[in-house]
Amino acid sequence: TPAPRHMGDSPPLPSPPDERARVCLLCTCGLPGAGKSTLARRIAARAVAAGDVARADIVSFDDVEREVRLETARARGETRDAARGFDAQAWRDSRKLALARVDALLASDDDADASDGVDARRLVIADDNFYYASMRYQAHQLARRARAAHVQLYVNVPVELARARNERRAADEIVPSVAFDRMANAFEPPDPGKRTFEDPTVRTDDDASNTRVRSDDDVNHDDVNDDDVNDDAYAWGLVWDAWGAPPRLPITEEEREALTTAGRDANAASAVHALDLRSRRALGDAMRRVSSGGPGGRRADASVALNAARKEMLDAVRERSKGKNGSGWSEEGADEFEALDLASFVMAREEAFAELCEAFGGDGGAGGP
Repeated sequence: TPAPRHMGDSPPLPSPPDERARVCLLCTCGLPGAGKSTLARRIAARAVAAGDVARADIVSFDDVEREVRLETARARGETRDAARGFDAQAWRDSRKLALARVDALLASDDDADASDGVDARRLVIADDNFYYASMRYQAHQLARRARAAHVQLYVNVPVELARARNERRAADEIVPSVAFDRMANAFEPPDPGKRTFEDPTVRTDDDASNTRVRSDDDVNHDDVNDDDVNDDAYAWGLVWDAWGAPPRLPITEEEREALTTAGRDANAASAVHALDLRSRRALGDAMRRVSSGGPGGRRADASVALNAARKEMLDAVRERSKGKNGSGWSEEGADEFEALDLASFVMAREEAFAELCEAFGGDGGAGGP
C-alpha cells in the first residue's frame, strides 16, 4: 500500500529519466499557515537553480481569490474591507480561474520539442490548501489530460501552530477564525493507500522544534542560512524523485465514464458525511454554551431551531450533491465544475449554520437571532 514519502525518510530511488513526463504538476496541501507558499517558492527556485527544469511557475489560489474578490467588490461599489467575508460565488469563480491558469500552463508547451532534455522540462506548482480530496482529484484530472506528472506535497503541521502563524499574517491575508476552524475540521489528509490518484505524495512534518519546513512568519529573510538551503534542496529532491510518468489515461470511454461517476458519487457522499459530523459537533458545542448560561426555555428553543436548521442544511446538500438533473454531466470536464459548485454550496450553508449556532450559544446563551 503506497504511503506518503516523508522528509525524514531516506530518499527513494529516482525515476529513470526516460519515464519522467516533460511537465510536472506539484500540488501543495495543508492548513492555512502551514508554510505551503514558502516551501513552494523555495522548491521552484531550487528546481531552476539545480538545472533540473527550465522553468517553474506558481499559481497561488489565494492570490487569485483576492483578485476576484476585490474585482467583485469594486463592481459592486463596495470598499476593500467588504471583500473579506466569505463569498461563495467569488470563491467558486476564483477556483475556476486558478484551475484554468494551471491548465494553460500545463498545456503551454504542447508543441515543444518532445525530447527529455532539461530544456523541455517544466514545473507547475498549484499553491492551495486543497483540503478536500475532491479538490486534489480535480488537479489530478488536469495533469492526466495534459499528460503531465502529478505529485502532491502535503505540508503537515499541528493545528495550533498553523492557527498561530495564520494570526500573525498581514490583515488582508488572515483566514478568518471561523473559516480556519471549518477547514481544520473538514481537512481530508492525502491517503495514497485509499485513493490511488494520490500516489505519489511527498509529506513534510513540522512542529515548533522542527526547522526543516518553516513559514514566512518564522523566517528572517535577511538571515537565510545553509540549513535553509539544504532543506530546500532536500525537499526538491523528494519531489524530483517522485516526478514520474503521466497518470494513466482510462482505456475506453466506458472506463472513463465509470471513473467519473464513481469519483463524483464518492465525493458527494464524502461531503455529506463530513458535513454531518462537523455540524453535529457545532450543534453540541452551541448547546453546551446555552445550557451553561441560559434558562431552560432558552435551551429548548435553541435545540428545536438548531436541529431543524441542521436537518434542512443536510437535506439541501444531499439534494445538491445529486448533480445536474440528478445525473452525470455530458462533457468531460464538467464534473470538475460540479465539484466546485458543491463545495462552495456546502461552505456557504455551513457558514450560515455556524453563525446561527454562535447566535444561540454566544455569551452563554443570552444572545439569539
